[in-house]
Parts: sequence; structure tokens; C-alpha cells
Amino acid sequence: MSHFSTVKTKLVSLECLVQALQDLKLNPQVHETAQPLKGYYGGSQGQSAEIIVSGRTIKARADIGFKWNQPSGLYDVIHDSYETVPKLGKDFFSNKLMLAYGQRMVRAKAAELQEKFGECAIAESTSGSVQTLRLTFAGHQEVQQFARR
Repeated sequence: MSHFSTVKTKLVSLECLVQALQDLKLNPQVHETAQPLKGYYGGSQGQSAEIIVSGRTIKARADIGFKWNQPSGLYDVIHDSYETVPKLGKDFFSNKLMLAYGQRMVRAKAAELQEKFGECAIAESTSGSVQTLRLTFAGHQEVQQFARR
């Protein structure tokens, strides 16, 4: 039976989350206050979120929401797995979204560090399930790896 589920995440950055969703062509809508989600049967089932991916974007009847969880300081994802798994895959949130989010976080950190160390170049490479982003600063090098599992 179709229903919304809330899943805890490690997502903290609004900007990086929105950019990652855009990178994945999900066209998120960002709201200052939580807005009702549309469920499979039309109602919100009492669920709301500040970042909403319309179900229409993935040809589904239920929206995907990302709601700020104040006590944890993280975003929770609210979705209907009956709708999202067939459209996005069972590991979308733990794999594809986290990889795109991680890349955005590294780029954001690189921009922050650029102010301290000067010009920064980013090189990407993939070997099997490991994607490496290599940040090179004038005479300094920092490597960050993301493993897709």
C-alpha cells in the first residue's frame, strides 16, 4: 500500500542539496516554510517539506520532500517508496543522491579554501565504484574520495 516514509539522512547543506538535485535533473522547489506534499492518493497525509521534488518530474503520483529536522540539524527525506523505487531505483537516495551531494560539498569546500590558498583546479577520475575528486592548490594537494556502494 502506498504511503510516505521518513528517512534520516546526513544532508546538512541546503545549497549543496538543491544543486545535487538539479544535477540529477529533479528540478527541486525550495520554500522558506514547509509546504504540503502530494501523496499517491492526492492528499499530503500530514507531510510537508521545505524542498519538494514534484512527482510529475519523475512521472510519479507522489512528491519527494526534504524536511529540515531542527533537533538533528539534518534534512530528512520523505518519499513514497512505492513510487520512487520503480522510477529512481532502490539505492537512489543512498547512492546517486549522496554521490552528487558529496561532489557539491567538495566543490563548496574548494571554493572556501580557494580564498586561503589561491587558485584551485579540480580533476575527476573514476575507478570501478570509487570516484576521486582531486583538488590542487598552488603547491598543496587534497584528495577526497567517494565510494559508491
